[in-house]
Amino acid sequence: MSASDATTPEFTITRVFDAPRGLVWRAWTKEAELAQWLRPFGVTTDSVSFDVRVGGHYTYTMTNDETGEKFPTGGVFLEVEPLSRLVFTWGEPGAPVEAAPVITLTFTAQGERTELVFHLRGYDGAPGDGFVYDGWDEALTNFSRHLVVNR
Repeated sequence: MSASDATTPEFTITRVFDAPRGLVWRAWTKEAELAQWLRPFGVTTDSVSFDVRVGGHYTYTMTNDETGEKFPTGGVFLEVEPLSRLVFTWGEPGAPVEAAPVITLTFTAQGERTELVFHLRGYDGAPGDGFVYDGWDEALTNFSRHLVVNR
């Protein structure tokens, strides 16, 4: 999928967190913090490995708390602008970069608050879809709770 392909499915979620940008950035880039919040509701995250640099790989495994089903997830960091922007592929670990969905995170300071724009290119999504959009929306709710506890 090329960046100019207007038919590529995508969605955006924007949230403002009551935390400074450095704290928000750290919670997105440090393995110990990611393991605490990076999941939708009803899921546990383990085996977190994040090499946050251009070309670095990341992996984590989510486990459904009810069924025990495992969901290995991973990708490659395409852009890393500390405190400002992260761009990475998202899907199965080892999936070809060219075919993988891409997540772009933009962090904008608003005084002691931080606006996070989460953009996923490669999946359609809307509130209530019960899948990708709702999963990321729930993960961002977990993220917000994490920031409150760890502020």
